[in-house]
Amino acid sequence: MKVYLLRHGETEGNVRGSYSGITDTPLTDLGKQQAVDAHLRFEDVTFDVVLSSPLSRAYDTARVFTDSKVEIHEGLKEMNFGIFEDMTYDEILEQYPEEAKQWKETTKGYTFPKGESLNDFYDKVIKVYHEIIQSYDVENLLIVAHSGVIKSILAEEIADGFDSFWKFKVDNCKLSIIEYSDDYHYLTALNI
Repeated sequence: MKVYLLRHGETEGNVRGSYSGITDTPLTDLGKQQAVDAHLRFEDVTFDVVLSSPLSRAYDTARVFTDSKVEIHEGLKEMNFGIFEDMTYDEILEQYPEEAKQWKETTKGYTFPKGESLNDFYDKVIKVYHEIIQSYDVENLLIVAHSGVIKSILAEEIADGFDSFWKFKVDNCKLSIIEYSDDYHYLTALNI
C-alpha cells in the first residue's frame, strides 16, 4: 500500500500568518489552483480511498482528486491552538504576553489555553493514523490534512518519533508518500 499525504492548498490564514488550527479558514484562489496543479501532477494515480480532515481547506482540496466520495475523518484535524486560534504571533504577543512566554519556554509540553499540547496532539494523530492504515487494504490511499498532522506521521513513521516533528517541511499542496510492504515501510517521496 502507498499512503499519499497531502497538505491542503493555501488559505487566507496562511496568507495572514495566523495559527488557524481548527479554525475553518477557506482556500484562497491560489490554494484552489494549487489543488488542481497537484492533481495534474498525480493524475496517473488512481486513489482507492480519499480521506480528509473535516475542515473545508482540506476537504475542498481533496474533492479535486476524486469523482467519488471523500471520506471525512475527524481525527485528521489540525492542532487546536485554543485562545491563540486565528491569531498571528505578533497578535499573540500583544494580547497574551505571559502565555506567549510560557509557550516559548515549554514548546513541546505547552498546553494552549482552551486547546491542546503538541504532545497530546501528536499522540492522537499517531493513534488515528495507525487505525487508518490497519483499516484499509488498498493500493493507493490519499490523506488530505494539515501540516501538523503530516509532520506527526512522518516523524513517527520515518524518523525518530516525536523529537523529529520539526525536521520536516510540509508545503501547501505538496505530497509525501510512504510505501508499506509486508512489515516494512519507507519514504518514497517528500514534499513534492
